[in-house]
Amino acid sequence: MNIKDSIRKITLVNDLLEKWRYEKKLDRRKLSFEEKTKRLMDTYERKVGYRMDINNPRTFTEKIQWYKLFYQGNINLERLVDKYLFKQYIKEKLGEGYTIPLIGAWESVDELRRDWDKLPEVFCLKSTVQSDGKFIKFIHNKSSLDIEKLAKEIRKWLLPKNTLLSSYCRAYYNAVPRVIAEEYMENVCNQLYDYKFFCFDGVPFAVYAAMEHFESEDYPIAFYDMDWKKLEVKYGHHRNDDVPKPKHLDEMIELSKKLSEGFPFIRVDFFDTEEKLYVAELTMYPGGGYIKYEPESFNEKMGEMFKLPVNS
Repeated sequence: MNIKDSIRKITLVNDLLEKWRYEKKLDRRKLSFEEKTKRLMDTYERKVGYRMDINNPRTFTEKIQWYKLFYQGNINLERLVDKYLFKQYIKEKLGEGYTIPLIGAWESVDELRRDWDKLPEVFCLKSTVQSDGKFIKFIHNKSSLDIEKLAKEIRKWLLPKNTLLSSYCRAYYNAVPRVIAEEYMENVCNQLYDYKFFCFDGVPFAVYAAMEHFESEDYPIAFYDMDWKKLEVKYGHHRNDDVPKPKHLDEMIELSKKLSEGFPFIRVDFFDTEEKLYVAELTMYPGGGYIKYEPESFNEKMGEMFKLPVNS
C-alpha cells in the first residue's frame, strides 16, 4: 500500500468516526421533520438492509418507524414509557400492587446523594428513560459501594443526550430524565424469565419469553401464542430456547387486553412469581423496529394487525 492509499484510508476512518460522534450526541428532537425523517430512513436502511416508504409502511418493523414519527395518541405518551410515571398510570388502570414497589425518584445525582443514607442495603436502581439493561444496577450491599464511582455513572444516565429523549421516539420527548430506586425482590431479580406481550388494540397476538437477559447479549428469546404453543420465530441473533409456561398466563392475557386497548400497538411486559405477577413496563418501539424477525412472514403478519390511525 502506498502513502496516498494509506492517507486515504486514514481520512475515511476519521470521517466515519466524526460522523459516529456527531450522531451519538445529536439531539434528534431539534431536527426539522424532513431531516429527522431522512435520518430515520437512513438508519432503517443501514440496520435492516433496504429503504422503506414512510408513507406506505407494510411490515411491523416499518410501522414502528411511522409510530415513532407520527403517533401522538389520546394521552401524554410519556406516562406509558417513562418508568416512573408508568407506575401511576398502571395504578389508575389496574389498582394497587401491580408494579414493583418504588423507594424513591431523583432528577439529579445531588438529590440521590442527599437521600443515600435513607436507602436500604439492597435495592435496584434504573434510568426512567432508557431501555437498555446497562441502565439498570442491582445494589446488593450499599455500604461497600463506591458512591463516587456510582455517582459518575448515574450522572451520565441523566444527560438527555444519553437517553431516549434525543432519539426518534416522540413518546419520550416530554419526559424528564430520572433515576428511580425500586425494592429488590429476590423472586423477580433472580428469576430466569420475563414475558412480553405484543398487543394490537386490545388483542394480544404473541408473547416472547426472555431468559437470562442480564447475563449476555444473545440471551434466549422464545415466541409463543396465547395457548402457549411455541412459534418457530427467531428474533435477531437470539437463541430460540424453550421456556416453561408462566403460572399466571391467563391473568397476563387479560391484563394485556385491558392495558393495550385503544393503542394501535403496545407491548405489555410482565414479571411472574409464585405469588403474583407484576407489570414490568409498557413498550411502544420494541428493538427500535430494527431487529429482524425470521421468518419474514411473522413480521408481515404483525404488520397486518398493526392498524395505523388515519389522522395522528
